[in-house]
Amino acid sequence: MLQAAHGQACLGVETHMANFRILALDGGGSWALIQVMALIDLYSPQTTGRQVLADFDLAAANSGGSIVLGGLLEDMTLGDLLGFFLSLKKRQSVFAPKLFHLPYTPKYLTVKKLLGLQAALPRRGAWLLADAAAEVRSATTGRPIHLLITGFDYDRNRSRFFRSAAAGGPGWGNGDPAQVQLAEAIHASTNAPVLFFDKPAQFHSEPTRRYWDGAIAGCNNPILAAVTEAVVLGHAPESLAALALGTGTVCLPSASAGASASPLVATPEESGILHDIQKLAGAILDDPPDVATFIAHVLAGGSAGAPAPAGSRIVRMNPMVAPMGSAARGWTFPEGLDVRTFATLAHLAMDAVAQDQVLAIQNLATLWLQDKVRNQPIRMNVDLDPELGQARYSQAKAAWNALRV
Repeated sequence: MLQAAHGQACLGVETHMANFRILALDGGGSWALIQVMALIDLYSPQTTGRQVLADFDLAAANSGGSIVLGGLLEDMTLGDLLGFFLSLKKRQSVFAPKLFHLPYTPKYLTVKKLLGLQAALPRRGAWLLADAAAEVRSATTGRPIHLLITGFDYDRNRSRFFRSAAAGGPGWGNGDPAQVQLAEAIHASTNAPVLFFDKPAQFHSEPTRRYWDGAIAGCNNPILAAVTEAVVLGHAPESLAALALGTGTVCLPSASAGASASPLVATPEESGILHDIQKLAGAILDDPPDVATFIAHVLAGGSAGAPAPAGSRIVRMNPMVAPMGSAARGWTFPEGLDVRTFATLAHLAMDAVAQDQVLAIQNLATLWLQDKVRNQPIRMNVDLDPELGQARYSQAKAAWNALRV
């Protein structure tokens, strides 16, 4: 297990022997099972959530990733946490469907989502974030993990960071800790609007405030927020080591002029009010998370001082629904995905609830862990080849193992 490789830093004493380690968990609804499968590969199905979190000094999460973080704080085994995402009944406790809904209207009941989250976190869901963090101590410093869950304040039109402890100082201003329960912070962070949940999230600890998903604030991939938070907490950029776990992304190359239609390439779409509303709701899950990883790479000092084979202080692990090959050689389906399964994944929404949809996501994650589909790098060219970061999961795993010590 990874935690066995820790250095012998003295508890409670600043040291340069070990990096300040960050875990960032993207949003993505049921697709967050990909993160759990990656953690199982890095650790084991029997590893508990607190054992995983002890390998980190800061954990940041949005939406589906915040559910994963909640399960880790609940101290579920990784196997049990994966079971939560694979269970139709448990998925429907969070994505509780409305009896009737029209196309382009919300599908799920916000109020029932909070009840489902509370039921999923019976031991620590009602704890304040500070209390949940206090139970998890970094294996290198002995200090409580710093938690950061992202949301969007519906009435103030601003991002909201739910912190377990203050983050501020001279020149930085004040970032106050949140006096909300763990399940409440997750409820705010998971409240995807417009096409998904029927009203903003509200809860007992802050009865007059309402929230949408943190993706609305550009934090669906919270790595940039996490790196910024670490610097504000007083850690030098060159001391950071960040693992950014995604929930899958669709990336299709542009079709060549005059080329015939193919599920392997992106073709122009007709614009219109209903289509554009749907496209706008989905856009918050795509490019903002991509650019966040690159900006975090720059903020953490770029490639300077990063050990081989990492090449960056940020390691991105995220499967891509994308073709293999290149424009010059021709695009082909990844091994294990045919035209039907590829097209299904390319058009599958983040709120995949049906069992066949979730099994398709699980299959994608399995192929990714076997290096049969692309890993999303930090930056790539038009042929989807990495300019920064790793093209395959095994390369990203080796990069993280080199960086995290």
